[in-house]
Amino acid sequence: MKVNFILLSIFFGVFAVGGFAQEKLTEEQAQAELVKVKEQLKLAEEKISSLESEISNLKSEISGLESRREELKNKLAELKETWKKCQYGRYKVVEGDWLSKIASMRNVYGDGKKWQLIYEANKDKIKNPNLIHPGMVLLIPTLETYTVIPGDCLWLIASYLSIYSDAGRWREIYEANKDKIKDKNLIYPKQVLTIPHE
Repeated sequence: MKVNFILLSIFFGVFAVGGFAQEKLTEEQAQAELVKVKEQLKLAEEKISSLESEISNLKSEISGLESRREELKNKLAELKETWKKCQYGRYKVVEGDWLSKIASMRNVYGDGKKWQLIYEANKDKIKNPNLIHPGMVLLIPTLETYTVIPGDCLWLIASYLSIYSDAGRWREIYEANKDKIKDKNLIYPKQVLTIPHE
């Protein structure tokens, strides 16, 4: 923008001298005007060169900032994943456990078919899904939704390892499902509840 303004200024300066002058210039005056225009042109070229250098520096800076932004986005994704894992329940393996047995426990998933969720979350310690050892502490990924089974109540659901591992957080489930739960003390089998995770 500045470059265009400078070039226009020079053009109009020259045009004013040549186009609007009412009197004829002597050769000396014409030479003096030409020297002036050459000086202005030189200054303009120097300014353009300076601006081009500035633009190049800004482009380099932008490239560096974009690269940094990508690094930060990746770091944020890692931190979100780590935070998610911090919310997971924990289960200590005992003699006679296997993944589908753990998954089928009421306080885990109540469904043996969900063993793969446990396996995927613990691949760093489980090399073979058919081989787990007593004393291992496994992460139990949390559920986004939960289907009520007979005998459930909100505080019991909140205490499950796949929910919050904390009965005291039952109110969060209640608040997120007020459209389905009219009475916090009354929920029904097969109701599908949303489990909020901040």
